[in-house]
Amino acid sequence: MRAPEPSFAERPLTLLLVAGEPSGDARGAELIQALKAQHPRVRIIGVGGPRMAGAGQEQLFDLAAHAVLGLTEVLKHYFKFRRFRNVILDLARKERPDAVVLIDCSGFNLRLAPRLRRELPGSRIIYYISPQVWASRSSRVRNMERDLDLLISILPFEKAWFAKEAPKFNVHWVGHPLLDRIRPADHLEPNADCIALLPGSRRTEIESHLPLLWEAARIMGRERPGLRFILLSPNEEMQKFALDLISSQAAANFDFESNIGYAISHLSRCTLALVASGTASLECALLGIPQIVVYRVHPFTYFIGRRVVKVNYLTLINVMANDAVVPEFIQDNFEPSAVAREALELLNHPERREAMKRRVAQIVATLGEPGAAQRAAQAILLEASFAQPK
Repeated sequence: MRAPEPSFAERPLTLLLVAGEPSGDARGAELIQALKAQHPRVRIIGVGGPRMAGAGQEQLFDLAAHAVLGLTEVLKHYFKFRRFRNVILDLARKERPDAVVLIDCSGFNLRLAPRLRRELPGSRIIYYISPQVWASRSSRVRNMERDLDLLISILPFEKAWFAKEAPKFNVHWVGHPLLDRIRPADHLEPNADCIALLPGSRRTEIESHLPLLWEAARIMGRERPGLRFILLSPNEEMQKFALDLISSQAAANFDFESNIGYAISHLSRCTLALVASGTASLECALLGIPQIVVYRVHPFTYFIGRRVVKVNYLTLINVMANDAVVPEFIQDNFEPSAVAREALELLNHPERREAMKRRVAQIVATLGEPGAAQRAAQAILLEASFAQPK
């Protein structure tokens, strides 16, 4: 790694951060805290969500509130997102930041990167949380290498993959940021009849997943009286949306509660989680909670996705193991009766749950050590110090 300029610690820096999803907003907030701890004079501007604003970002607007999922959903909002990109570019041209940090959200940020490269020739363009080009459309790595000065990855196998596909690409692995918040040993003794429902963090995910999960829960409640389900939502807005959604469904035949946040205290009470593929699935893995993963998108989005995705599984744990360590019910296979049947099998056979927990623990042990946000901040500040004078 290059040595910093002698005046690095004293030089005021301006960083423009772009995050477009709730998970990116969370990771961005952690990153902002680490950046300010290491460089108190740094100025953070850009777009994100409420957590990044709370951490000190001078926020132009809340991009995370507009997160959508799937090709058809993105196409519906194409002109809105194009307008957002133009607003961000206007800010970038006005402020001329030392570096731009694009956080996850590849559908938006990979389209923004080449425009930034042209508009800000003196700024450093950095991507935090690598797009999963190893899973689909690997040809994108060529454009990434052209447009980015630094790629920061969080998965252990990514650095080797990029070294093979693009040997000159500046890629830095920092470990997974969830390890800063959840340690594999952070869990309580679960309640044998307590099950978590995690339908996703976006409105479109909740709308697609929750009615099916609710019906699966009703089937389980009929077959096994005494079950208690905990619905977890990322914030008050999504909680209200979820509760309004299930109010139109058939009445519950089980005990039920709704909480905000995937807090350790909530998840750790559960002996099983029914979870949408994504960050929440990895949170369950780190806590040692057996899980069943579900996912459903618009049929056209799935049709296109199956033709470009190269990996055999959707869940990160299964991808890393290249094996069905945790059950997946994807698209047409995501039927309430099938999910309920698998869940009851796991509840009735603790040896299966224990075997899953052992294999998952072996996989999460490869994710690195705590401190990802601090290491990412260090790499970003170092790269930003090489920006050309304004």
